[in-house]
Amino acid sequence: MIEIICYAGGTCGDLITALIDSKGSYFQNKAVMFEQDRLRFKKPHTFVNDEEKDQYLNEITNKYRSIPSHDLQYHVRRGHNIIGITVQDPTVAKWAAIRFKELHRPHVWDEMCSACGVNSVEQYAQIMIDFSNLVIQHTDRIITLESIQDGTVLHNPILKNAGKNLYQNWKDLQNGVFII
Repeated sequence: MIEIICYAGGTCGDLITALIDSKGSYFQNKAVMFEQDRLRFKKPHTFVNDEEKDQYLNEITNKYRSIPSHDLQYHVRRGHNIIGITVQDPTVAKWAAIRFKELHRPHVWDEMCSACGVNSVEQYAQIMIDFSNLVIQHTDRIITLESIQDGTVLHNPILKNAGKNLYQNWKDLQNGVFII
């Protein structure tokens, strides 16, 4: 069974996805990256309909144990057992919004702002909190961004088989102490 990680951009969903299954993952800048075939649910508007999403999910299940997704409504409609990443602390949400803006090219930030109806990192941080409040209505399988940021995420039972070294490497990258 594939684990579907549902989250708002910037809240470290790719990290959690890689902690569950690091196949094809790598670091670029301060982020975890994947091969393109694993990323389609991060751009759900590229699918024609739910049936095409179903087909993709069936195909990708044979290749990976986890995938990242921004398509909460599809997963809810289909009754998928998702893992949600949430954030409640406004300071942590702002950190994530700034992180998102810094990790992406300007046109990606502009597209997200247009799609979400926001104009600033502060407004996007609020979108993250609002999204979190929606996620918790649909799953009790939650990983908090606060625990990712403060170093305690591996205490979450959802991540009992997680890649501890990958997480340490990610933390080192965030702190500028990663040694190659």
